[in-house]
Amino acid sequence: FLQQNAEAEIALVGHTDATGSLQGNIALSRDRARAVRQALIDLGAPAGRIAAEGVGHLAPLVSNLTPEGRAKNRRVEAMLTSTRIDATP
Repeated sequence: FLQQNAEAEIALVGHTDATGSLQGNIALSRDRARAVRQALIDLGAPAGRIAAEGVGHLAPLVSNLTPEGRAKNRRVEAMLTSTRIDATP
């Protein structure tokens, strides 16, 4: 997608469950997002158009009270941050 849309940029946001300290979870979620960023770069995506950050357990999708909930909260979200997209096939 990034290779086909020269003005597109994405932001990767890493998340964790609520187990552990906020500082530790911020670091873990940042590392998680950076790992996804590096995987995309390794696949040929332009590094300068991919941002990565971590927010720890501050934005859960669901409750952290169950193992299933904690698993859903451990994730990386990708968000399109540029709106100019080439719509031609």
